[in-house]
Amino acid sequence: MEGKLFSVIIVNYFQRKFIAECVSSIVDKLSADDYEMIAVNNSPYEDLSILKDIAPDIAVIENTNKGFPHANNLAAKNASGKYLLFLNPDTLVVEDFIEGFLRLKLPQDFGIGGLRLFNPDGSVQLSYWKENTFMNEIRNKSDEKQQKSRKVNGEHEMPVTGIAEVDWVSGASMLIEREYFMKIGGFDERFFLFYEDADICKRVHDSGRKIYYLPVGKIIHYKGENVNEKFSSDTYYFAKESQLYYYRKHNGIAGRSLLRIYLFLKFSARYLGGFRKIDKDILKLVLGMRRSDEST
Repeated sequence: MEGKLFSVIIVNYFQRKFIAECVSSIVDKLSADDYEMIAVNNSPYEDLSILKDIAPDIAVIENTNKGFPHANNLAAKNASGKYLLFLNPDTLVVEDFIEGFLRLKLPQDFGIGGLRLFNPDGSVQLSYWKENTFMNEIRNKSDEKQQKSRKVNGEHEMPVTGIAEVDWVSGASMLIEREYFMKIGGFDERFFLFYEDADICKRVHDSGRKIYYLPVGKIIHYKGENVNEKFSSDTYYFAKESQLYYYRKHNGIAGRSLLRIYLFLKFSARYLGGFRKIDKDILKLVLGMRRSDEST
């Protein structure tokens, strides 16, 4: 599998059906000469032998779940492509993006790119965001709500015909040169889940390279479907844990304080309104106390 243009990396965590469909779509839409595929199985009790039936050359790495960034880094160490394409397992490649990518003239300061994402109904799904400050996160949520309300099938995310500079792109379809990825140390494994995509984009930007939206291909992302019932409460906890860590790492005292005050008020009210364990756990997290029974 040497000499490929892309190493497509997919991490599985109890998403056997989704990842099988994702791998099948890649085999169907992309030329085998252009890519290799690496799947990391973070749920080792789940049998992924079906992937070999779909794509005989796929490399499947069995792994204990040490988090999404750790699994991606593990796959990157075993990759040989010029570019790494990190894909969520709940995605479908509907249109070959490689041909469009090869036609692009990437700027010399290219660091990370994000491909076009769509919802299952064909409407555009935002795949790029403003830098995660307290006020920008409010704006990001507003932008997402506005995009959902439009539901315009086939509409481009941006009124541009070429690539466009953005603050950060979704890890659901993230592209980066393998050598550069290794040079900057890959994903920060102190994130278990969430914000690792925003973090690596921030670090790439701070290193002098830029983040770009790449208007090529068509990838459907079943956003939200990747959260199964068993993992739902943990997912919410990890999201807030990662958010707090991101702010400690990249934002000043004012931004960190605003976030903690907001989360304290929000989850105090939620806990008093329903006495749910997850709200109590997040409230303790905001106060600097990690829960003792974290699931990994």
